[in-house]
Amino acid sequence: MPSCVAYNCVNRSEGSGSEISMYSFPRHDKARMCQWVKKINRKNWKPNSNSRICALHFTDECFHTFRKLKSSAVPTVFAFPCVHTTSRTQVVSMAPKVSDTVCVSEVNDNIVMEEVHNDTHLLSDVIFHHNDDEHCVEDTKVQHFEVSDSISASADHTYHKLKHRTTNETTIQEGASVRELSDDNDNIVMEEMHEETHFVSDVILHHNDETLELCVECSHAQNTANHNIISTTADHSYFASPNKLKRKLGVKINQMGKKLVNCRKKLKLEKQKTTRLKIQINCLTEVISELKQKMLISTGCAEMLEASFSGVPKEILIRVKQRKKQKVSEELRSFAMTLHFYSAKAYAYVRECFDLVLPHPETIRSWYSKISADPGFTQPAFSAIKSRVEESKCEGKETLCALMMDEVSIRKHLEYAAGKFHGYVDLGCGIVDDSLPPAKDALVLMVVAIDDSWKIPVAYFLIDGLTGEERANIIKECLLRLHAIGARVLSLTCDGPSCHFAMLRALGANMDVLNMKPSFPHPADPSDTIHAVLDVCHMLKLIRNTLADRSTLQTPTGKICWKFLQELNKLQEAQGLRLGNKLKMAHIRWEKQKMKVKLATQVFSSSVADALEFCNTQLHLPQFRGCEETVEFLRTIDAAFDVLNSRNPLGKGYKAPMRTSNKERAEQILLKAQKSLLELKDEKGIPVHAGKRKTCVVGFIASCISVWNVFQEAVCKPNAQCRYLLTYKLSQDHLKLFFSAVRARGGFNNNPTARQFTAAYKRLLVKTPAAANTLRRYDLKPVEHAESEHDYQLCPNVDAVSEYKEAAINYIAGFVVKKIKQKHNCMPCAEALTSETTVHPFVLLKTRGGLQKPSPGIIAVCMESEHCFQRILRTTSGKLPQGYGLTSAITNQVLMYSADKVLFPELHFHMFETTVEDNHVHVLVKMASSIYCKVRMNHLARRETEKMTKDIVRHQFTKLINFHHQ
Repeated sequence: MPSCVAYNCVNRSEGSGSEISMYSFPRHDKARMCQWVKKINRKNWKPNSNSRICALHFTDECFHTFRKLKSSAVPTVFAFPCVHTTSRTQVVSMAPKVSDTVCVSEVNDNIVMEEVHNDTHLLSDVIFHHNDDEHCVEDTKVQHFEVSDSISASADHTYHKLKHRTTNETTIQEGASVRELSDDNDNIVMEEMHEETHFVSDVILHHNDETLELCVECSHAQNTANHNIISTTADHSYFASPNKLKRKLGVKINQMGKKLVNCRKKLKLEKQKTTRLKIQINCLTEVISELKQKMLISTGCAEMLEASFSGVPKEILIRVKQRKKQKVSEELRSFAMTLHFYSAKAYAYVRECFDLVLPHPETIRSWYSKISADPGFTQPAFSAIKSRVEESKCEGKETLCALMMDEVSIRKHLEYAAGKFHGYVDLGCGIVDDSLPPAKDALVLMVVAIDDSWKIPVAYFLIDGLTGEERANIIKECLLRLHAIGARVLSLTCDGPSCHFAMLRALGANMDVLNMKPSFPHPADPSDTIHAVLDVCHMLKLIRNTLADRSTLQTPTGKICWKFLQELNKLQEAQGLRLGNKLKMAHIRWEKQKMKVKLATQVFSSSVADALEFCNTQLHLPQFRGCEETVEFLRTIDAAFDVLNSRNPLGKGYKAPMRTSNKERAEQILLKAQKSLLELKDEKGIPVHAGKRKTCVVGFIASCISVWNVFQEAVCKPNAQCRYLLTYKLSQDHLKLFFSAVRARGGFNNNPTARQFTAAYKRLLVKTPAAANTLRRYDLKPVEHAESEHDYQLCPNVDAVSEYKEAAINYIAGFVVKKIKQKHNCMPCAEALTSETTVHPFVLLKTRGGLQKPSPGIIAVCMESEHCFQRILRTTSGKLPQGYGLTSAITNQVLMYSADKVLFPELHFHMFETTVEDNHVHVLVKMASSIYCKVRMNHLARRETEKMTKDIVRHQFTKLINFHHQ
């Protein structure tokens, strides 16, 4: 690159991106060429085609634009070795006394800092700006001395440079004082313009491995003297001998060089001492052994590292620090990512104690981000969350999120595609090694917005089992990434295996039920807290399992017995109708379908509790005597579950979202549930939370505490941006739905391979599901298909309806009223369907304010329809009736029954307001009978299906196949 030809200018052209422009000489314009050469003032010198001069030698008036020179531009700004004088001479003091400070520091080892104070005379160059035969002092140029590579060479260079400058300055001093005679008097006056300039030289010695750099920074201080005051004094003599100054300067330079050499020796000794303190290794096997001995990694992590990196020599993984950036080798990259994935603590230990130069954790995070939608952290997902965060910031809101994790079983299967084998354990580190075990699970992390309507998976890993500490390391890494993009995480949701409890303890949570603190500090901001939520649905299943296995649980006031649920199911099977609940044989024989959440939630429901209470208090059945404690426990757990699983902002009762208005009620429900669970004991009197079945109690109590704390932070805190909290946002159900979508992508393959899971994950990540338009635009009436007449002969004799069936029919009649109101838009008819005076006790027991209370006319229609069903079932010997027209036949029979009865006295005048074909009383009877028939026939079909299947094994075998990863 060409350099500037001006005197004492070291600027060089660095290419097109250089900050200083270089200009060639105007060889085509000889007149201006001569002016340029004259201004440069170099003896016996002629420019050639490669000669250049930089932009610093031109004034601002010489430029058209930032870089373009005018056609008449001539360089005038130079730093010449001597001063041209005119009729009036200006003298500048050139040798002030300064103090140089040498600071020696080692960047990596932080060993020693030593100050070397030197007193020397630094001679500054004076730049004279020449314009139209006038010379003035414009600036003082600061010289930088840089000592690198070797101290001796730098000292010699500095000595010769200062020697040359001293010679030049001596020339200035010889003509520094001029006497001028005045016309007014005969006295000789010596006039000197004295400028005091202080230079403070900071000599910083940077040592970086084997590179020693000395930077001398000279700073120009403010002029402390009055510029316009004429002085006849000076701090030294301007007529001193130049040789004497040279000798003094040489002595000072030699002293400084010796001190610098001593500093370098000290730094070298300290570096050798630090290097000896580090553990010397020959291969990575020694690193792995040391980590195992220190118990910083698990056995599984050690086996993977040994299988993948045991044969890699140390020399390949060592990078020498240089000024130029070096590309990290693939071996070092894979080793660093694998070790950091399993244990960030072990990775920090290796970086600190071993003689290896491992990359910073931030570098590893950047490597992860480049792996798009492959196993590991998904960078597009974090980018999407970041855009949401920025949108919220524009609205003045904070992005509140819930982080959740879960595993899904995948099939152990290896396949070759895209130039490599798929199906091995993949942690997103880029390791391809057939010594790794095949993956059997996919660990997925998902982020759900608490105050918004979005959720997105942010990472997944193909694993063969991970310890609690390894899972904790993944969670920390994810929290750090979310914090970096501005998302605030309030909770962490997981289920209840032992490894997750170990993970929570590793994160800092205290899961002791008697001194519980289910939260831990945020790894990026210890002042922030993450609340641990154990999925309530899983905890409810575990409570059901404990009650069913133990048969009886003791409380301070009584016993909770599983047998009452069995007796209720027997009664409902015998009567053929259920008392407004969903309890059936599948709930009793739950062992075959233990993974189904609804079989647990439908047991711990207020409807089952109401049925038990009705059988005990109203029907006085002996098999339900003493069920009061069971009823109370079912209602307590049901209310707490509704509070912990609210999903509708318009929900009522216990299912309403947590607001400040219902804060006290929600707190009482959660505290009551915690107290009830803590008081549970088995038959031997041992508390459940202290036995082998403690997970259900510990997990449910932890969820109650964490959800309440999240509610306090998100809603109750001053200036909170949430008006309410939908606790369903903290549920693991979002991940379950995502797993279902993954299976659906492969044709509802419930056991996908690793490659199929990856493909489905990518597809779901970038594809927005489209939904059909389900808005009702027209008030269309449903088409009623013509039915043929039924050919059954109804038997007139039938048993009277029992009190149990009467209660069930009254409950079904309320559902019939609800359906009629949806289809029949007539205000007088709607008022005639309900009654507040005659309400069955079971309906009063079941209602929470939303049940329809049927009128006597609707109840009579439903009773007659049930009589018709009983006659048909007696005719068919209990088998399902076959053929078409059953509903039409029963409806006609009920219509004949109501012909001579006044079912709806409120509609006596209203039925004459319409035509005979559109008589509203007849329409209500037919609609009520038809809806009741549909409910009963569906119930009969389900009963027959349960009888045929008996022991359900499909669900059990499916789960067993999935758990075997086949």
